Amino acid sequence: MPEERRRRHFGKLYSFSCCSNLPTDDHTQIGQSGYSRVVHCNDPDNPEALQLNYRGNYVSTTKYTAANFLPKSLFEQFRRVANIYFLVVAFVSFSPLAPYSAPSVLAPLLVVIGATMAKEGVEDWRRRKQDIEANNRKVKVYGKGHTFIETKWKNLRVGDIVKIHKEEYFPADLLLLSSSYDDGICYVETMNLMGKPI
Repeated sequence: MPEERRRRHFGKLYSFSCCSNLPTDDHTQIGQSGYSRVVHCNDPDNPEALQLNYRGNYVSTTKYTAANFLPKSLFEQFRRVANIYFLVVAFVSFSPLAPYSAPSVLAPLLVVIGATMAKEGVEDWRRRKQDIEANNRKVKVYGKGHTFIETKWKNLRVGDIVKIHKEEYFPADLLLLSSSYDDGICYVETMNLMGKPI
């Protein structure tokens, strides 16, 4: 193996992204993709915190909106090869050479597509109702008056100090600061995330 080729091979084996950037005092890329985050704890109105422009805590698991339901749902339906096949057959059936009538092919296709779109619409509506319920759940946030104030999950911001009681759901990704147990341990059930309790 020539020397240059060996060096290239060696470089591919042992080049890691974490070793390519040596730590410097330049903090301009903090908060960007691949770099650490800066969190202003309990001070979301700080100008530096506003500059970081972190996303809110609003949850949306829906696939459609009222504006894009019809085009997006039709696109999903005609991604299936069977639906495209029956659509082509329906177009061919409008020609005088077709041995069967157009409605006999088009009607079943419209029924299948309509039923599937209706099912997806109902499922998406149920997901939207669950999102509204989750976003409007209450949580206690440490406020400016040195007390915990009740607010909705969707109003949480990065850096808020949140008080969670036993057997309550977490409203967001949290960093444990304190626990009521003597040893400072917090037990978390992860069944909703992984499908089994740990």
